[in-house]
Amino acid sequence: MLRVVEPVRLASVGLFPRSVRSQLAGEASDLSAARVRTARRDVEWAVARLKRSGWRARGEVRLGVPQRELLSAVGPNHADLLVVGARGRGAVERFFLGSVAETVTKRAPISVLIVK
Repeated sequence: MLRVVEPVRLASVGLFPRSVRSQLAGEASDLSAARVRTARRDVEWAVARLKRSGWRARGEVRLGVPQRELLSAVGPNHADLLVVGARGRGAVERFFLGSVAETVTKRAPISVLIVK
C-alpha cells in the first residue's frame, strides 16, 4: 500500500518580507509533517486490517507528486493492479475522475481499479 502526500507549496512566497517568508516556511513544514504522520497512521491501520484478513501487505508513505510516485512504484514492487480513489462527489462530478485517477489510468503499464 502506498500513500502519497503532496508537499505544501507556497506560491508567491518571495513577495513577502524575509521574516514572514521564514514563518510561512516553518508553518508549511509543520503542515507537511502532520500530513505525513496522518498518512503513516492510515497506512499502518490499512496494512494491519489487510493482514488480519489474510492478505500479504506492506505500506509506504512518500512525499511528492501523486501521479509520479504511484506510477514509479508499479515496476519495483511487481504490482499487478493499481488501485486509486476517484474524487468526484456530486451528481455531475460523478462522471469525472480526479486528476490522479485520470492520469494513472492513461499511463499505468498495469490494470487500474478506481474506487469511490
